[in-house]
Amino acid sequence: MKKSFKFFGKKEKKSKKADQEMSISAFGGLDETYLFDFKNWSSQYGSGGGGNMFFNPTFGGDGTVVAPPKKIKIKPIDVLKELETVPTPFSLALVEDKIDILKEKEKLIVQQYAKREVSALIERLENRKKYQEHKEFFDQFLNTTEEKIDNILEKYELVMKTSDIFVPEFPTEAIKVMKDYTEKLEAICAKKPVFYVIAEEKDFKKAYEKRDPILLVQSPFGFYWQILGAWDKEMLILSEL
Repeated sequence: MKKSFKFFGKKEKKSKKADQEMSISAFGGLDETYLFDFKNWSSQYGSGGGGNMFFNPTFGGDGTVVAPPKKIKIKPIDVLKELETVPTPFSLALVEDKIDILKEKEKLIVQQYAKREVSALIERLENRKKYQEHKEFFDQFLNTTEEKIDNILEKYELVMKTSDIFVPEFPTEAIKVMKDYTEKLEAICAKKPVFYVIAEEKDFKKAYEKRDPILLVQSPFGFYWQILGAWDKEMLILSEL
């Protein structure tokens, strides 16, 4: 975020490139030093963060509104098995052809949101060309999809948000895996990864009680997620530090 604020203080030197970077930061929430955040982007370009921002009631046979099913209270670590992890959800076949097609489409798009999304797809396809070189590292993590995550959030009293508020409490193991993932991504595309956590709603408001999030990161090779871990007893309590 510091990069964005610098531009405000140097208006006289603002270039066309700076204008573009400021615009992207404003729309996407992160500056260009980060990988494209497809979850945050979809919340502005699409349906509101993986969910509908308006209440769409269901009506019964008598015309009355049917209340949505009550969500189940559960610890995040206990839903790991329900994320229905999937194999690496992409193919390395015809990568160059796919990139060429997307670049042609990109030239035809005027609407900025759509153009940015296609540019992000191109970026991830370019990253795939380096996948074999770093396969051993990325294959140690399980994969899941936005759809699988949405199913969990609809069923349980859990929410998904960026990881920042949890970082001070993360155990050494979690910090190390975040550091390693960041270094690996910077080596591939000179970008930082986007980390999120799945936790109970109350856990995003209480900084001095035990919390047990699932840590996920957006893959650099496609619009899907990698599960970095889930911690319970290992989490630190800030009041005890």
